Amino acid sequence: MIDLLGLRILVVLEDEGTVTATAARLGYTPSNITQHLRRIEGALGAPMVERVGRRVVLTERARGVVARGRRLVLELDDLAATTMSGTAGTIDVAAFPTALRGLLVPAMAALAREHPELIVRPHELEPAAALDAVRSGRMQAAIVKTWGEGEGIEDPMLTHVPLGTDPIDVLVPTADPLARAESLVFTDLRDRSWALTPEGEPSYRDWLVSHQKVLTLRPRRIYEAGEFDSLMSFVAHGLAIAAIPRLGRGPLPDGVTAIPLRDRNAHRRISLAVRRTSRGAATIDATRDALRAVVWPGALG
Repeated sequence: MIDLLGLRILVVLEDEGTVTATAARLGYTPSNITQHLRRIEGALGAPMVERVGRRVVLTERARGVVARGRRLVLELDDLAATTMSGTAGTIDVAAFPTALRGLLVPAMAALAREHPELIVRPHELEPAAALDAVRSGRMQAAIVKTWGEGEGIEDPMLTHVPLGTDPIDVLVPTADPLARAESLVFTDLRDRSWALTPEGEPSYRDWLVSHQKVLTLRPRRIYEAGEFDSLMSFVAHGLAIAAIPRLGRGPLPDGVTAIPLRDRNAHRRISLAVRRTSRGAATIDATRDALRAVVWPGALG
């Protein structure tokens, strides 16, 4: 027979890969974890782990147990969280970089004042990895983004709570005649040089390409960089224009002007992803409310 703690140990061990990390995450000593693994193996009559270098991996038998048991552990954890009336405890929240800086950190400051018994642990993760972490139980929530009006894929485990809509501006050199416009559309931007994130990266570049804007725009030249600050540097030096959202963007460099982009896809939808079974937990609700209270420049409800 396998008990709940034994099942939890196997689930965390699959995630962490070492007894030491598993012990740290669960609040036990490594010897406690090792002893419990031996008890599980004795009860099931089969080895649960095997060593590969400095790490341990689950045996095929143990992976089968985890495949069936992980959801049970998460649902029990979520049941406990949703029946607690207070906001004490720890919540792990993932966020993509600009949301971490512009949204999660201000929310954490408000939570520290209003709910000092709630500890928020931030983790910088891009949306795909963040959603996987929520599904697996390594995170309780994730701030994620969807570019434009594309429909999200229905996820049986997760639900998304809207936090706001993040407008996208065109950044142009202040000396450029475009800087005098009140707003711009994509047809105004033909035959320009662009600063874009690299091909193969999700989000910005995919958003532009998926709507065939590159074909319409016929960019004279493309400069690539992974960070928005670097894209803005190309603009500041008069080499290119860029289309960048406002959340977490920070002050514009000298010589750069932001012009609103008029297009039905010129925004990012920001949401908080949580497991469906955790909806109603006091810690989740407090975090959601604090995030919704953060207003970034030009944010739309």
